[in-house]
Amino acid sequence: MITLNTVRAESASSATQAPSAPRPQTDGAAPPAAIAAATVGISPLARLLADSAQLMESRAAGMSAAERQGLAEQAMNEISGPAYHARQDEYNNQMPKGGDAERLQLAASSTAFLQARQGGAMSAANPFSGLSREQLAAIVNDDSGRYTVNERRAADYAASDQEQAWRRQAVQAARAEYESTGSRRGFFEEVLRHYQGLPTFEQARYPSDYVEQLQNRIRLEPKLDNGDQDDSLWFPVRQLDNPPISNPQATQA
Repeated sequence: MITLNTVRAESASSATQAPSAPRPQTDGAAPPAAIAAATVGISPLARLLADSAQLMESRAAGMSAAERQGLAEQAMNEISGPAYHARQDEYNNQMPKGGDAERLQLAASSTAFLQARQGGAMSAANPFSGLSREQLAAIVNDDSGRYTVNERRAADYAASDQEQAWRRQAVQAARAEYESTGSRRGFFEEVLRHYQGLPTFEQARYPSDYVEQLQNRIRLEPKLDNGDQDDSLWFPVRQLDNPPISNPQATQA
């Protein structure tokens, strides 16, 4: 059986074959019971993740910034928006390559999660919860056919939930910093560090001058007018089908 707990533990050994596959970070969320049994050796999903990591590394190395942005946009168009919903019934019944029991279960768990989330169950169990941002980005942007569209969409929800949790914390800290010092230099420095730590194809979703804008704000703080505290301007929206957010601190993941 595929178990994400095993994948998390095995990622370090998989990295010997795929150097770009990072050690995952767990968030304590348990995977669905149907896929939680222990496995021996390298699981099928661990192999998939290693292959996807290698694919992302080779693509990133051979692409220009504009090409990386195009691939990231294409991935989002495939897993969200009108194009996705027009074929949602098809994707809900899509079978993964190979068709073994482990892969079938993961695909089914992904579809069940998406249906629950669409129905308003914001706490529905995501089978990809606990994987690292690098692993999730590799799944989302892997258009080789290794994953079903719903698996890629569920993986992006997992990454999005991590992002929103960080954004709420960052905005709260920014409010406290400004009230205490009259500056938000620390906030902009933290946003820059966060961006620089994102996977390559997540960075590709941001404006091309994003780093330059942040560096200018850091350099000029606190000389700029800080009366406008709309910190959401520094968080490009990446919430699948959700509308733009006006205040990340108030947005529920």
